[in-house]
Amino acid sequence: MNRSMITNSSLIRKYKKRPFSVCLIEDNKLYLQGLVHQIKNSIPNIKLSGFSKSSTFLENLRLQPEIAIVDFNLDERSEIEGIELIQELKTQSPKTKIIVLTGEKSKLIEEKCRNEGVFDYVIKEEKAIETIAEEIKAIMDKMVTAIEKQAFKNRVRLMVGCALTIILIIIALNVFNPRALE
Repeated sequence: MNRSMITNSSLIRKYKKRPFSVCLIEDNKLYLQGLVHQIKNSIPNIKLSGFSKSSTFLENLRLQPEIAIVDFNLDERSEIEGIELIQELKTQSPKTKIIVLTGEKSKLIEEKCRNEGVFDYVIKEEKAIETIAEEIKAIMDKMVTAIEKQAFKNRVRLMVGCALTIILIIIALNVFNPRALE
């Protein structure tokens, strides 16, 4: 069996079983605790880390989380916020999917965030936590689907390669020993 098939199958199983890494930055500690608690309870396969300062959050990006939930407007304790924080996050962890969380409903800010490649823009309101949980699940599903598609492509390549090898063997047998195929 081809090594890439084994690797892809085990990668799919690993992605489906292992916890997805999610980092969350929110300056309001009480809101942060509530978010962490609610999200952990609504999504079983998740490793969630919460931070209240941008510097601590950025230091922990070496872990390369799959998903980051970023409060757009942080308080004065944070050295960096908003678009700058999103840009820094994209620089340090380009594959991380970003969900912006904000209390400010602004089309201009939303457009700037989307231009930076943000996955979604969520307003802090009554259903914000449910919306974030749904977005995390959507991202997780997309990631697993992408891996499954890649595994399928690799299997097709393997089958085509095997078929071509068999055809070349038949042609070689026919050229060097024409009676071999009778």
